[in-house]
Amino acid sequence: MRDEKARLRREIAAAFQRLPAGELEARGAAIRQRLALTEEFRRAGSFLLYASLPDEIDTAPLIDELLAAGKTVYLPVCRPGRAEIDIVPILSREADLVPGHFGILEPRPALAAAGPEDVDFVLVPGRAFDRRGNRLGRGRGYYDRFLARVGQQAVRAALALDFQLVAAVPAAEHDLPVDLIVTEREVIRIPRGRQP
Repeated sequence: MRDEKARLRREIAAAFQRLPAGELEARGAAIRQRLALTEEFRRAGSFLLYASLPDEIDTAPLIDELLAAGKTVYLPVCRPGRAEIDIVPILSREADLVPGHFGILEPRPALAAAGPEDVDFVLVPGRAFDRRGNRLGRGRGYYDRFLARVGQQAVRAALALDFQLVAAVPAAEHDLPVDLIVTEREVIRIPRGRQP
């Protein structure tokens, strides 16, 4: 399974590199717009988002729009010693985020963490997804450990370019699925309780 996951990560990375200039942002804007129209997104009051990397759909516009709308927005802080994330509320991307572990923007260390049960909507990063909700991350397991602690009320969602949606993602028992995948062309809802 490890070799298959590594192969899939390489394929997705290569597909991102082949995108023409500006294509990721154009497709990302369409995906963000489709996400904003979903019932799951509209009814949520608190959101865990993440600061995207250059080869991911840009989440900064979502963060700014939600903050401007008065929603509660959390971002993760990586805790490498525990290989887990804590979530911290922010009020401003510019004022509250600094480079953290792995070079990803995270909330400033002075900000207090919240509990995972406080979140209604979790946006989960990933390299590849399938229609059963299986997700291939970057291989460290931070989000799988976090999702195991999130309350049942929280919607677990992902943004994906069409090529990130694959026939099957190798999944072990500890790999937790998402409930919602939004691409350029569709919104995929996965029923809870499905088998990996």
